[in-house]
Amino acid sequence: MHYDIASKVILSRCKEPFLSFFCGLPVKKAFLIEERPQETTSLRRADFVLKTVLEDNEELLVLVEFFSSWKAWYPLRTLECRCRHLLEENIPVKTFCFLFTPSAGAKNYYRDEEVNYQFNLIKLYEIDAEMVVEKGPECLLAFVPILKNGEKFIDEAEKKIYQSETSRETRADLLTGMAILGGLISPEIPLKLVQRRRDLMIESAAYEIIKKEGFEEGLKEGLQQGIQQGIQQGIQQGLKEVLLDVLEERFGILPVSVISQINAISSAELLKSLSRAAVRAKSLEEFKDLLKRVNE
Repeated sequence: MHYDIASKVILSRCKEPFLSFFCGLPVKKAFLIEERPQETTSLRRADFVLKTVLEDNEELLVLVEFFSSWKAWYPLRTLECRCRHLLEENIPVKTFCFLFTPSAGAKNYYRDEEVNYQFNLIKLYEIDAEMVVEKGPECLLAFVPILKNGEKFIDEAEKKIYQSETSRETRADLLTGMAILGGLISPEIPLKLVQRRRDLMIESAAYEIIKKEGFEEGLKEGLQQGIQQGIQQGIQQGLKEVLLDVLEERFGILPVSVISQINAISSAELLKSLSRAAVRAKSLEEFKDLLKRVNE
């Protein structure tokens, strides 16, 4: 469900470019039709219902559905939505269903003994990410993670969104939507985006999804691990410097080979033991033999 919400957030910032680029419609203007009261709880609307004005001033109702994965009953549900909106609006209707992840069973039609219905099924994972990065409007870059070869272009897409001249609110929504959709491909994608752009993303209403999915917690854990790792590295470096100082004080200038071997040691306990051994060693050769045995 949250992937659908992320798509809606992106689309709300990018209606006309989205319909033109992905649907191939010559759209001049598009208006979101707000949800109306429904007669029964079983009725549902399409994910997005857009009343559009084409370049020739023809009016068209566009139904947009987002599917993170495929279910066999989706075509029939799509048909139900189309019929209801056609009756409500009394203008031509086109339906576009966007599938995020590959499925061998995905099909763009519904057929039985009485009905032969076909709609537009767009498999986003088959659309080349490079083409969108090079030619697509900036607002469509949020879909890059789920496009073909998308992982290769995430950094470039993120940078273009962040540096774009659109409003801060728009950039926040696009980056947040991009992070959520990226979770379909790898949990590392939203985590990296949150690490780099959290200052802006938290202004998006969709950022609540980031929190619910635990990506922000992952960021906190990552920061804590980073702090701990930094402390540990600092301790190790300090112990190495103490050991080298002891050796230089006792035996003079040290061979590069000895310095390299000591710098390669990551165990704090071992470095402490070697420091004690350096104090007791009768010669540098004796210490070098010990260091050799340790490395072996």
